[in-house]
Amino acid sequence: MSQDKQYFTNSELAYTYNVSPATVKNWVDGAQLGKLELTLTKRGNRSYVENTAFNIKLIKQLVEEGRKYRPKSTINNVKPRPEFYNLFTQGQQYDIVKKLELYHEIPREYNYLGEGAANWDKYAVRQSEEDAANMLTATVKLLEVNHQYLDELLANYERVNVVDIGVGNALPVKGLLEHLLDQGKLGRYIAMDISQEMLNIAERHIKEWFDGRVEFEGYEWDINYERFTNVIAEESLGANAHKTVNVVLFLGGTAGNFREPDNALRTINESLGRRDLFIETRKLDSATTRGYFDFNAKPNNSGLTSNHRLIFDLLNIKDDAYSVEMDFDEAARQRYIRVRLKSALNINFDFEDGGQYTVELKRDDTILLWRYWHQTGLEALQQLDRNNFHTLHASQTDDGDYLLTISQIKKG
Repeated sequence: MSQDKQYFTNSELAYTYNVSPATVKNWVDGAQLGKLELTLTKRGNRSYVENTAFNIKLIKQLVEEGRKYRPKSTINNVKPRPEFYNLFTQGQQYDIVKKLELYHEIPREYNYLGEGAANWDKYAVRQSEEDAANMLTATVKLLEVNHQYLDELLANYERVNVVDIGVGNALPVKGLLEHLLDQGKLGRYIAMDISQEMLNIAERHIKEWFDGRVEFEGYEWDINYERFTNVIAEESLGANAHKTVNVVLFLGGTAGNFREPDNALRTINESLGRRDLFIETRKLDSATTRGYFDFNAKPNNSGLTSNHRLIFDLLNIKDDAYSVEMDFDEAARQRYIRVRLKSALNINFDFEDGGQYTVELKRDDTILLWRYWHQTGLEALQQLDRNNFHTLHASQTDDGDYLLTISQIKKG
């Protein structure tokens, strides 16, 4: 919420403090009846909570009291399945616990581990076969129509290494690899993904498509935190470095799913050499994309797709414990898929080293499972600029819904 606003809308309060709209309405009604000390402001026929330090402090107290005094009988206690501890590293377990407790969300990228990789592969293959434009087909098209421009940028290099961040099943990059092979310029193909299972699927596809002409290098990598300078350092500093360039791909709008997209963009920027190219694709904000989820579900559908329920199932949270909400948030400018709890929930973790920890959630709390930040084309370019990228080229699909950018790190 903007700190210079004079008041908060009910939807802003519900989103920021992770409470239901009904709870916010009760606060406003209580203030009007003199039962709460919240100060209100009228806009037309409606009353809103004023943006004051006192109001913010009181709202935080109300939220905490709602958590503290819930009846014990209404608390649903669950323990994660053993598969949860087998699938995720201790660091990943800690990250999931932290994000649940602090932000009420589950990091999207962990749903690609284990059987989640096969789920994504099936979904991506289905996308590739659809007639209607989607993130995958738009990415493939934008790369293809920009081959000539890329050829001009790469004309002075004999060897082009492709670094594919968040490789998925490698479908988006297939055409570019074929193009570089035809020119005799393809060097290394370096695939990076947080999921080893996803890397295995990508490697299998590369072998099927290219029959040994492309050597697959796979690295289990978290681009939110890990630079990849060491992976490309040898050729970037060697005797033939002036003849070699790295083309780094960040395709499919991946940055838009992260809680802090700038973290990943800064990590990538700090990994690149001055000659390297950075290619990103993303879905832009429009009336069409705001209502587009592409998961065969409509807003407020009661079910979750396999692409979003992996971790929820491993946490042992049953379907009847929540309702599903899918929508576009005007204030946050993001599409989201989240669940709203029907009763208070305690998730009791028993870690391998004997440690125990409980994440406590209250009735009507929401847990975010998926997001996509919406930007205009200009905002996307501004984001690259503030993360030290100089944009060389940008192109959009005919409908204006998808954007490809080609950048380098700023010099000097």
